[in-house]
Amino acid sequence: MPTVDVEENIKQIREKIERMTQDLFRMQGMLQTFEGFKQGGLKTIDLPNDPNQEPVEEPVEEPVEELESVQEKPE
Repeated sequence: MPTVDVEENIKQIREKIERMTQDLFRMQGMLQTFEGFKQGGLKTIDLPNDPNQEPVEEPVEEPVEELESVQEKPE
């Protein structure tokens, strides 16, 4: 017969409520930010890169450091 762990269910539900509450606060903050933008007269925001496109990483050339030999030269 299947069983249900009451304590575990209570714990999981409380964790879900906490995560959802945090998401709600985050979304309320974003809404307030954008409403502030609108009140400030903004209609659009220019972004430097398309957020839906994966960033292109350009290879970085590292400077080559010339090292002096410390090995003794036979005479």
